[in-house]
Amino acid sequence: MNYLPILRRCRKGALVLDNGAAARERIHGLADRYRQDPEGVGDMLIQIADLKDLVDCERHLGGLGRAKLVRDEIVGELLDDVGGAEIHFDHRVNHQALMQARDLAHQALDIADVAGQRADELEASAARARQAREERRKTPRLVFVTRPR
Repeated sequence: MNYLPILRRCRKGALVLDNGAAARERIHGLADRYRQDPEGVGDMLIQIADLKDLVDCERHLGGLGRAKLVRDEIVGELLDDVGGAEIHFDHRVNHQALMQARDLAHQALDIADVAGQRADELEASAARARQAREERRKTPRLVFVTRPR
């Protein structure tokens, strides 16, 4: 089963595109694959972890080397074994695919609306802070001098 990411709100009204359902399905697939071939899956995971260190070293050398390509191939192979990462719309069920596409479009519009509102809030906040700084600079400071008696 393919799960589309869902749009949800988190703190302060920010929107999050949550792909947890698909990730859970992939982890279940990985667990099933591990039950069938624990040594093979374990070896692949260890290879991926070992190659990460080599990728980091190669990054400091300006990207020389093939570790990243090899690691990505192993990750891709393992991901394909547990169900892949692509979401395919079933062309035989055009109505469902259309509804999924419309839902994604509406979610994208919601994201754009919230992002625009947040940008406006940040802009207004920055303008108020700038105005307050300018007011502080303009206000002359009174200095009281006491005369000795």
